[in-house]
Amino acid sequence: MKNFTIILLFVLLSCPLMAQEETLFSGEIESGWYGGPLFKVGQIIGETGFFVGGQGGWIINHRFVLGAKGYILVNPVDVEGLQNIVVGFGCGGALLEYIIASNKLLHFSIESMIGVGGVYNDVKDYTKYHDRLEYTGDACFVLEPGINLMLNVAKNFRIGIGAAYRYVYGIDYDAGAPYRTFIGDDYKNISDSDLSGVSAQIILKFGAF
Repeated sequence: MKNFTIILLFVLLSCPLMAQEETLFSGEIESGWYGGPLFKVGQIIGETGFFVGGQGGWIINHRFVLGAKGYILVNPVDVEGLQNIVVGFGCGGALLEYIIASNKLLHFSIESMIGVGGVYNDVKDYTKYHDRLEYTGDACFVLEPGINLMLNVAKNFRIGIGAAYRYVYGIDYDAGAPYRTFIGDDYKNISDSDLSGVSAQIILKFGAF
């Protein structure tokens, strides 16, 4: 009986402690959202690439963002050894973002995109062997962490500048394969390192923050 009383007392004393369990989200969750265009510039396949896209998502408690991000290379680049052939790139995926001190005029956000991408070939001058044009490509995994400095311009508009590193995995692409008889073999395959690299970015955010 004494042991039973001790066990019962222990259980009763533990109940308040269990009720005080801490969680990432507690109480009422405040929701917001944003969306907007994205502009990037950075090295890709040894050239300067310009990218256009967008990003946005659901804002939880003014701090956490669950959303999506994607962009495409708008100036397909020349590859050494590939006459008349250019290579393009695009990627997109899930966006995870953490906003620090969202109510401050200037504040930071830390983000990471996890998704997929693709590289493909195109022809600059269609008057040259255009009748034998064959599009090829290759897919890859993309991970891109980044950091941004944000400015609260207005209640529903923010602008940011930042930097990101695009990590590409799974590419071994022979862009000139369909044209081997025309251009010869004086070129190299495109690899992960050709598509990976640092980029600067400008983000425009419109929404309810």
